[in-house]
Amino acid sequence: MAALFLPCGDTGLTVQFGEGIDRDLNQRIIRIRAAVDEAAIPGVIETVPTYRSLMIHYDPLRTSQAEIVEALAPLLAPTSDDGAATGKHWRMPVCFDGEEFAADMAHVAEWANMAPAAIIDIMTSVTHYVYMLGFAPGLPYMGDLPESLAIPRRKDPRHGVPPGSVLIATGLTVIYPVTNATGWHIIGRTPVPLFDVTADDPVLLTPGDTMTLYRVNEADFRAIEERVRAGTFEPERISTA
Repeated sequence: MAALFLPCGDTGLTVQFGEGIDRDLNQRIIRIRAAVDEAAIPGVIETVPTYRSLMIHYDPLRTSQAEIVEALAPLLAPTSDDGAATGKHWRMPVCFDGEEFAADMAHVAEWANMAPAAIIDIMTSVTHYVYMLGFAPGLPYMGDLPESLAIPRRKDPRHGVPPGSVLIATGLTVIYPVTNATGWHIIGRTPVPLFDVTADDPVLLTPGDTMTLYRVNEADFRAIEERVRAGTFEPERISTA
């Protein structure tokens, strides 16, 4: 699959591959990002992976787009590692109960023509894959939900959606790391913070990670929340690929 080079002003270059959202393609982009970072190309400041592209920020006083494209050439060839797992796997507690935690559950259930319990079963059985981070610090865009839960976005956005809210739309899942507005549907909340500005590494997740959700009741949610505040809770990472 040939790469498409898209200039982004005089300090950025996007390297795009393919169309749509695809895990194998995303894994290739993550591998290429690692190779670019390891190559330490002079003038390259930062690399940012997305669903199907890699954004490269660079210093135009030290390098040019033509020089970056030339340096990238040997790094873009497909390898046997493309499509292989690259990230960590996490288990995340989520409360799906009541208006406070799942304000849109009833609406989603009506749209999908299924019981809330069936929606929860799907959400806790799917392995959610982190394609990219964006929109807010540490916010993961995760796939892939079945068509039965590929609900369109809300017509009227909500405001003041709290951190930890689990939202779905268009077959994807996100978890809010900070309070924000949303046009997605709120079906749960986790007490586990995905972003902590005081931490040495403030962002919990990285592209290529996977996640499974497990259901907790409100009492368990509050107990974990207290442990988070006390600094005694560690997110559950069960494997590293």
